[in-house]
Amino acid sequence: MTRDGGSAADRVWGAAESLRERCLRNRLSLFLPDQDPDCGLVWTEDAAAQLRAQFIDRPDESTASFLEKLRIQLADCSRAAVQLLVELTWLHVLVARSESMQGGTKRQLLRDIADIQGAVLPQGELLEVLEEGVCRTGTSFFTRRPNQLWFLIRFAERWLDASPERNEAWLADPWAFRVLVFSVEGQADQTQRHALLHLIHPDLFEPCVSQYTKHAIATLADPGDVGGNDDETIRNLRGRLSQEYGDKFSFFEEPVLGMWSAPSLPPKPPEGDGVPRAQRAFLVRSSGGKLMSSWLEHGECAISFQESFPFAIDSAVDRDDLRERSRAAGVDTTSGTYTNELGQVWRFVSNMKVGDYVVSAKGRDLYLGVVDSDVRTVEDGNGRRFVRSVEWLNASAPHQRTPGEPLLYSKLRTLMTVSDLTDVLDDLSGWLTDARSGSSGPAKPMFPMPTEEFADELLLPVGWLSEVVELLEEKRQIVLSGPPGTGKSFVAQRLAEYLTGQADTVEIVQFHPSYTYEDFFEGYRPQSDAAGNVGFELRPGPLRRIAYLAAGNPHVPHVLIIDEINRANLAKVFGELYYLLEYRNQAITLQYATVEFALPENLFFIGTMNTADRSIALVDSAMRRRFYFVEMSPTGYPVDNLLRRWLQTEGIAGWPADVLEELNRRIGDPDLAVGPSFFMSRRIVEPGRLERIWQHAIIPLLRERYYGTPHEELDRFALADVRAAVGAPIE
Repeated sequence: MTRDGGSAADRVWGAAESLRERCLRNRLSLFLPDQDPDCGLVWTEDAAAQLRAQFIDRPDESTASFLEKLRIQLADCSRAAVQLLVELTWLHVLVARSESMQGGTKRQLLRDIADIQGAVLPQGELLEVLEEGVCRTGTSFFTRRPNQLWFLIRFAERWLDASPERNEAWLADPWAFRVLVFSVEGQADQTQRHALLHLIHPDLFEPCVSQYTKHAIATLADPGDVGGNDDETIRNLRGRLSQEYGDKFSFFEEPVLGMWSAPSLPPKPPEGDGVPRAQRAFLVRSSGGKLMSSWLEHGECAISFQESFPFAIDSAVDRDDLRERSRAAGVDTTSGTYTNELGQVWRFVSNMKVGDYVVSAKGRDLYLGVVDSDVRTVEDGNGRRFVRSVEWLNASAPHQRTPGEPLLYSKLRTLMTVSDLTDVLDDLSGWLTDARSGSSGPAKPMFPMPTEEFADELLLPVGWLSEVVELLEEKRQIVLSGPPGTGKSFVAQRLAEYLTGQADTVEIVQFHPSYTYEDFFEGYRPQSDAAGNVGFELRPGPLRRIAYLAAGNPHVPHVLIIDEINRANLAKVFGELYYLLEYRNQAITLQYATVEFALPENLFFIGTMNTADRSIALVDSAMRRRFYFVEMSPTGYPVDNLLRRWLQTEGIAGWPADVLEELNRRIGDPDLAVGPSFFMSRRIVEPGRLERIWQHAIIPLLRERYYGTPHEELDRFALADVRAAVGAPIE
């Protein structure tokens, strides 16, 4: 059995069964009554032919959105044709679980298409089921919606063109249905083909929309399990494993998940003889990243060498043929420039095959995809381009380029548009932890949100802590500011430990006036060898060390805590790194190295700043633009009630909190206020304890802050007066 999703999945399969019976078996509309005079029959050859002619055969290569293009393309279609597209779109989104596409987004897409010709939307269970789903749907679900809808239109056209007897045979025999699905013309639409297999025959085909995931699962097969394709192999494999794990086990849950899902590149699907080709990988540059957004949206990559190759290429061709065609077109094929471009075009059109891997970049974001089509030539307002369809596997969670992958890093610095990356396949293997489940899905938050238990430990409101975490995740740099005694350093350390969950992912450094760039990042230090000879060695500082660790473990957050951040000359300490705090997707050359450096995306900074320290003036606008500032004032939320909450948890009378509040009222300046930590001692109510704190901590602090003020003016801070004002007991 492959139906292992529970009640939510049962509702999806029930809805798919409705489509199977009404649309495929009886050729009736899914959302309309059997006879609708305003629309007529929907599942007809004519309606499907209209969609093919207006939507598939009239591709819009403009930069307009999918829906803007669709409104223009379908403007002359009948209401029945648009109704058919609405029902096919419902089938398209039905498979997706909420983490891939929310129910509201599905409904909005259907409404937008229906509005083109006033089509009818699903109601009741057929509408409610859109909140469900059976699997994660993959990057192409978002980036290649036209391709997937094109496939469904072509499928409907083939289905409606066949006889009812042939339709019945496909419904009765899942393997015959599979042959039909993969015989329909199309490209960059594998997600939809596998989704259709599962929805129509869920008892045979797994809830999986990725051909690469299926092939990975099939690697578990024993020789006796191997069938004519991955689906057949998986069916045989399920039969064998069910003896140990039961009929309802899932390939996507432990313990079976761990047997095939080790993070690595998805295996290449086998060729016709069942033997995989040697895997290859290619770098294809996108004009400095300018085209990357378009490539992700349209599911493709492309090159353009119009002057050297002024002709169309729609199949593999050898190097000599390319040169001869260029020569015949009047191109000078003897120049070094031509020879360089010839090699790149040849790699793209001939060396690269369907199933090979392609890497491209936008800034520090690296995208990995699988080639999904042969080469084709596209000519439009942007000129002539040689194009291949690509399933971008990590479009929503790109890998971050770092010097921590030296061989790959050096190859990415090449100036060539197309280069071979096959010898660094191993370096690519950590990028796709989620790809094998069929989707990288929406980007997951890096941090866990604070729990009530954690908030209670810190005696701070969970809502305030959640806001701080969101600020840190958004900006990646925050500063907790306030006078001494407000718990800034304690909160910074406990928060960092909670968010990272690992002891070696947090580092603490304290700034001071003599702190330098060489102390913070890297610098030369004297070093003697065994013979006593003294030289200089480039040694890393705390930022360099934790950046290296973060780059090597990109899925785990790392936090650098900078205590008293405003006590150093920040421009001097950060140097050129100031730039990287704001532009995480850029790399720069360092003072003491020739290679570029970039701050990993999973490296976060938490600074603490003493607002009573007059060196705060050193925090300039550049610093403030790069950090979010979170105030922790003794007189403001949430610190103002911190001491009282602590006293309650300790079972101590609340009068010390009254004393602190009265003291800060008399001070009158939030930046000079006294923090609660001075009073957070279990011995605070013992005779003479408060007097000792007052004499040796509070009064010296106030004298420093009011330096130059006559002592008699400080009499208003006398403990006896403060105590009397609030009615606190006097020993």
